Amino acid sequence: MICTLCETHELPYGSLCPRCITATRDRLQRLPRMWASLDAWLIPGRTGSAQYGGRVRRAEAPLPVDSEVLDLCAAGGIVGVLEDWREAVYEARGWTLPPRAASLAHRVAIAAADLAEQLDWISRWYAGEAFGWDIRRLVDRVRHVVRPGQDPDEPTFLGYCIAVDRAGAVCGARLYADMGKAVQCEWCLCQYPPDSWLALRHFQAERRQPRTADDEEHHLEPVAA
Repeated sequence: MICTLCETHELPYGSLCPRCITATRDRLQRLPRMWASLDAWLIPGRTGSAQYGGRVRRAEAPLPVDSEVLDLCAAGGIVGVLEDWREAVYEARGWTLPPRAASLAHRVAIAAADLAEQLDWISRWYAGEAFGWDIRRLVDRVRHVVRPGQDPDEPTFLGYCIAVDRAGAVCGARLYADMGKAVQCEWCLCQYPPDSWLALRHFQAERRQPRTADDEEHHLEPVAA
């Protein structure tokens, strides 16, 4: 029999090979931290506040939150998948399921830890294959939202600066940053912490073009405080 997750290693019994068991346990242990990391992507940004000592302010507009982030954070997302599997395992083993914790964060942590402890049994269970694939898909979905696939040695293009001066002119300079670090526009000095990047992405609706040489000759300096 071949491992149903990696489709590489032969097994004397069960559905997951030792390497895939270890990888699945690692994913389960990381899921509570990954769930918590999604919180920053639920914040559509701060509006109306002064940036860099009041020199510029961020343009204001109503912003929708990424639906994939909402799905993963909600009761039917990561926590729902983990608790459904936990309930199925308890039912299959004839155990009484403990009461759920009050907060989603605790529910994610408890379900993930419990499933990780029972992974050796799950790997021999008939549903072990489906379980392994579900946990892998959850991790992949979070990674797609929080860390879009890019060459880690290249700077991340965040979009065009959306700061406006007191005359109402939008800066429009290109913004680059390493994932997880704050960025500051080189033209107007507006700062963009990581929790504002989702908002920045939504503000790109007009798809402003990059600065040209002519733009640079006539660019607006930040308005003094």
